[in-house]
Amino acid sequence: MDADTRDGLDLVLGWNAVKVGRVIGARITAGLADHGIGLVQFGVLSCLAHGAALTSAEIARAVFVRPQSMAQVLDGMEEQGLIRRESARSKGRRNPVQLTVEGEQALEKALSIALASNDLTSLGLDRAESDRLNDLLLTVIRAAEENPEQHAYRTPS
Repeated sequence: MDADTRDGLDLVLGWNAVKVGRVIGARITAGLADHGIGLVQFGVLSCLAHGAALTSAEIARAVFVRPQSMAQVLDGMEEQGLIRRESARSKGRRNPVQLTVEGEQALEKALSIALASNDLTSLGLDRAESDRLNDLLLTVIRAAEENPEQHAYRTPS
């Protein structure tokens, strides 16, 4: 379909991005679920890779989850032995989270599954097109992370 024959929702980039996100997200989610890992957990494991020690709030921002929701995610991951908190939890105190050896192993499995989901040939893209799509998405993500207030939705005047 070319630009001259598109109409309605086909013209709305945000709508199309959400649809594509759901299609690709379903693929990675299914692959991870086969190994007992959720998509948010994968994000947490990835954030903590290479010895990083981050707070719950820092992780929540990185994986686009509300800070209030992150405590429950981290509690579950701690029960699974994937992460450890550096000290006893108390309100208002910094309590960095780190990967355990089990978490590193889970991340290794999850990363191979996640990378396999980059193959979009069944969706009509070759490897170069998939790489280009990822590059374009990263451009948008980085710009939004650098100036989040500038990219908040505002009703057109």
